[in-house]
Amino acid sequence: MDQNGKEPTFISIKDLFFFILKRIGIVLLAGVILGGVLFGYKAAKKTNTSNVLDTSVRLSDGETDIQYQARLDNVGRARDIVDNIAKINLQLDIQRRYISDSLYMQINPENEYEANIQIVLKLEDNDTGGLDTALMSAYEYDIKAGSYLNDYADKIGTRPDYIKELIIFSSKTTDSTILTVNDPADRAGSMSIRIYGPTEEFVDDVTEIVTNECRRFAEDLKKTVANHSISVLDVNKMIRIDSSTRDGQVNQVAKLETLQKQIVTCNESLDKVAKDLGLSGKNDILSTFEEQAAAESAGTTYEFTKNSGIKSIIKSGAKFGILGFAGGMVLVMLVLLLKYIFGSKIFTQTQFFNNFTQIRKIGVLKPSGKRSKLASFADLKTEDDSLLSADNNKKLISANFANITKEYGKVLITGTGDSKAAGEAVKAMGLKGDFKPDIFNSLDILKSIPDYDAVVLIEQRGNSLFRNVSNEIELINNGGTKIVGAILI
Repeated sequence: MDQNGKEPTFISIKDLFFFILKRIGIVLLAGVILGGVLFGYKAAKKTNTSNVLDTSVRLSDGETDIQYQARLDNVGRARDIVDNIAKINLQLDIQRRYISDSLYMQINPENEYEANIQIVLKLEDNDTGGLDTALMSAYEYDIKAGSYLNDYADKIGTRPDYIKELIIFSSKTTDSTILTVNDPADRAGSMSIRIYGPTEEFVDDVTEIVTNECRRFAEDLKKTVANHSISVLDVNKMIRIDSSTRDGQVNQVAKLETLQKQIVTCNESLDKVAKDLGLSGKNDILSTFEEQAAAESAGTTYEFTKNSGIKSIIKSGAKFGILGFAGGMVLVMLVLLLKYIFGSKIFTQTQFFNNFTQIRKIGVLKPSGKRSKLASFADLKTEDDSLLSADNNKKLISANFANITKEYGKVLITGTGDSKAAGEAVKAMGLKGDFKPDIFNSLDILKSIPDYDAVVLIEQRGNSLFRNVSNEIELINNGGTKIVGAILI
């Protein structure tokens, strides 16, 4: 907060970083404690889970035949549910991919583009012996299963099957013959190919590709099946409302929702089985079965913890231990962050002079007490310490104090920190002035402020409160005496 008791207008990221760095020991200790707790919890939980799911042996706590058989049944049921979940998840992936990628789902059924190709097939010999039907089937198979759409599918970035499902083939043979001048005994049949899609351009492109494929394939069939000819009678194009497409799209979405509901039901059933087995939830079962599956894929045998799976316990617990270690560190760092930003005490000289910008810095005493090398390094970086010796630092502050107050007669030295510590500091630095601390508990000091020519504040890191300093400054300003600077001890 600033001199008016408001929140600070800005925060020094550098000062905040070193504030936390000085307390890194507490941060690491919290990480170790929480990591150890979670490691122990997960390891114990893993041991119990593996013992329960190991159907090769009985539990060591006197499991009866009935209890053992019930456990076997529950584990078997759990495996069936897990297998079912895997199958449904696969179907879900396929269904989601179809809904997002297929051309069919991109069609607007209120504005569907469509083309109908009418093709007549003629055999040059009325005695066909069923060749007309064979030819129709060959054309249908080629249109539905041929590779002729691969290049176009790559061009528009889709799968050929997504295009082919928008092509509907139908055919019809006739028992009658067509008499012509050149060939009085021709036999005819018809093929109808419907193509629909999301855009007019798509339908036009596919219509042209399908038509060309029919003509190309006709040349192959003439050589391999029977001599015949095909003629494209008409290509009818339209835009229409297609309720069947609308219903089909709704059914595809409904299928996805049904699969999702099945997953929910399976998970609920697995939770119930886990409860019957005395486990905390389905995740205990899933993780163990996943490890077993991974071991089988690697060609190794999964070892339950009851037998010789100590490595499995450590591996399982280590994950939680690492998460707990990181979580504990983050939690304590968050607490320190909030303490620095919203705390009531002044911890660093940067905090003080950033919040009370109108106060001149006279000096900052070196931190007292035993400190680690890391704390000393952090204090140097934040200017809460200097490379000067303690005596030289005091002499520097004393000289600066004398220079700033030399033009003033009477000087009041006051502050809101610990009176004893402040008094000792004033004496050690040899400051010339009246030392009268704790302005709030002495009305005489407050009344005498106008009698002084200048005031110097002496505040204490880790003791003085932002609120008290702010109120102190306001009371002194009300007395009309100028605050010429502050010393932080």
